[in-house]
Amino acid sequence: MSPEAAAVAIVQVVKDQVTDVNTQVAVRLPRAANALRNSELKVLANPSPSAPGSPPGVRSGDLRRNWTMFYGGNTFGIEAGMGYAGYLENGTSKMAARPFVDKIQEQAIPQIRSIFQEIGG
Repeated sequence: MSPEAAAVAIVQVVKDQVTDVNTQVAVRLPRAANALRNSELKVLANPSPSAPGSPPGVRSGDLRRNWTMFYGGNTFGIEAGMGYAGYLENGTSKMAARPFVDKIQEQAIPQIRSIFQEIGG
């Protein structure tokens, strides 16, 4: 095989591997988003009323139930469907914060890492 042919072959192998990794990532994005959703369900299971600084307590369950998973384009996540989620996370002038976003991420990150570590074995 000539050096030029070897270079072309190497470029093709690398392109094939990149395509394979991108496909494996795309397949794992829904699983990663689901790991965040499962973590959210655990973190937001706090009894009501909640203490300042702890995740919000369950009253109606609307915040806990209304989340949307998204994934695609090498990104994934979950998004709260309740407009007041930001007030709970950050607090207001009349209410101390009930942060939950960091707790959801902290709980989900180990599982998300293991999902993506399956790639490339």
